[in-house]
Amino acid sequence: MQTEANPKRKRPKKKGNRFMRNAKGFAKQGIFGRGTHIDDEQFSYFINILDAMKAGFEDVEERVNMANNVFEQTDGQEIHLSSNQIVSKALESLVGFVENTQLERYFEKFGENLRPLCSDRFASHVLQKMLEIAFLRGVGKTAVLKESDAAGKRAKPDAAQVEEEYNLTTAFSDDHRTKCRQFVLRISKFMLNNLEDFVWDTCASHIMRTAILCLAGMHVPKIAFEKGGAEMAKHQKLYAVPEEWQEVMKEFPQRLEMWPQFADFPYQEHSSALLGVICLALRVTDKSMLKHFGKKVLTLSLLKPNEEEEGSEKKDSDAKMEIKDNDEEEKGKSNQELKPVLPKVFHHQSSVILLETILSVAGAKLLTQMYAMLFCSRVAYLALQHETNYSIQRLLQHIKEVSDFEAVFAELHPQLEELLKMGFTGVVSALSGACLRLGSKQAQMIAFLQSALHVSSDKERSKLFFNCLVKLKPFEVVGTDESGFVHLHGSLIAQNVLQFNKPIFLVNCILDLPASQLVQVFNTPNGSHIVDAFMQSKFIGEKSRERLIRQLDGFYVDLAITRHGSRVLEECFKASQEAQQLRIAKELFSKANMLKGSPYGRIIYTKYRLDTYKLSPTQWHESLTKQFSAEQSKEPKRKLAKTTTEANLVST
Repeated sequence: MQTEANPKRKRPKKKGNRFMRNAKGFAKQGIFGRGTHIDDEQFSYFINILDAMKAGFEDVEERVNMANNVFEQTDGQEIHLSSNQIVSKALESLVGFVENTQLERYFEKFGENLRPLCSDRFASHVLQKMLEIAFLRGVGKTAVLKESDAAGKRAKPDAAQVEEEYNLTTAFSDDHRTKCRQFVLRISKFMLNNLEDFVWDTCASHIMRTAILCLAGMHVPKIAFEKGGAEMAKHQKLYAVPEEWQEVMKEFPQRLEMWPQFADFPYQEHSSALLGVICLALRVTDKSMLKHFGKKVLTLSLLKPNEEEEGSEKKDSDAKMEIKDNDEEEKGKSNQELKPVLPKVFHHQSSVILLETILSVAGAKLLTQMYAMLFCSRVAYLALQHETNYSIQRLLQHIKEVSDFEAVFAELHPQLEELLKMGFTGVVSALSGACLRLGSKQAQMIAFLQSALHVSSDKERSKLFFNCLVKLKPFEVVGTDESGFVHLHGSLIAQNVLQFNKPIFLVNCILDLPASQLVQVFNTPNGSHIVDAFMQSKFIGEKSRERLIRQLDGFYVDLAITRHGSRVLEECFKASQEAQQLRIAKELFSKANMLKGSPYGRIIYTKYRLDTYKLSPTQWHESLTKQFSAEQSKEPKRKLAKTTTEANLVST
């Protein structure tokens, strides 16, 4: 299977310190970065700036001061310096923290030279970043409509989150915000009017994609933008934008679909990425247009037959007949039967990524059409290929019709063991997730998992189903594996199964395990979330929860002093009755010194106010209950306020 030049998916290279090391090395030879020439003094200044940025800043104010000083140094040389590799990197990192006048000066200078700058491999990065910053300042914090779950997961904000928050919350003047909105619209219209020149341009296509996202009111961090596809949808934030912006955005797909080259767009990296961004933007702005555009991409591009396969078949038919024995003929026939004829979309990395994007945004009707035309009778084969198993995962994550899912399940379940052997565990995880989401084939999924892990033959083996499942290894291997390893997808499958309508078999397997083994699993990053599913599942009885909580008696201190185990303790405490909560508190208090010796233990000690437990356990419990109930009552109010704000923004 061809994926352009590389048989595997391209992964971003880890640059680390190489950029700075190489830049300093070339400087000794008199080469001060690629692009336009700068002198030794300018090179030293900007290299020192990059070194200072790498060391980090104490606060935002320090970063703002540096940004303003750096941009003052470029006065009168904005275009020349932006076109140098070293300077471009510094300006791109700092443009988000400059004051009004500095940014507006760059708007003016860049606006006079847009065409060459869009195609410049260094200045284009600065322009793309300016567009992103102008968007954030133009819409402001009050325009936030929706934030993805993945967008705010990090406890400590990274540089991109600090930059985003600064541009959204800083009190810029109304005049500056207006100029920022005008800049976004100007760049977007320039891109629209020069589509023919920029669609295949490596540098300009990135600016075009950013412009389309801005017009749709979507902000995506740079890391997710570079990965493209479904990662962008996962980390997006939505903002309220003027209707004029959305109308300009819709002109991009309307013009592109009339081009004679439209059918070849998915098979070239930059044009394919552009189609993916348009699909993401249309999901937010116009779902009926998304349906029309997606169907056009499907019928004109994705269903194209693979020309290379057709050519090879003709060559085979024209070749001379060779004498073969019966065994060789049978092998040849079986290979042909196993490998279905695949359309061109599955032979190119760029088109496969576009397909995954469309699957993640398509409505029920378009998804059904895509399944029938592209996946039907090919699911098992595609799931077993390195390049296409991600497409099957996306299909399973978004499939909406139960009848379509049952057909997919029928194709996949005989291959479960083979998928686990080959390491394509994400497909199995996605399959169990679809069973949960659609409420279909749940009992069969558990049975086929048992069979694939070789624990269905007798009762003794079946007791180790949970062990095999979390490691995703067969019974024969798990028997000799004493490590605490928990597979990410094994944990996700276990969580899904625990939320099935009848999870009793897995529940009994967990409860029959010794507490020491359970603690070993629950103390891992992946294993700790299994407890969340166990405690929150609607189909696990109160007695089973109480039994698990009692089973962990004597091990709560071991859980409390570790990062992931402390989460497990909190979940168990929350689900416990009063008597059990008092027993947990007594156990923790009895080893208070051990608890205080760990940073996570100290958090538990403070949160549960264990210093007051000894005085009166009953009063301690009453005050703690009041505290937790007060905190819980605030949560719905916060959610309601957020929902009301979003609704008001949508209506306006």
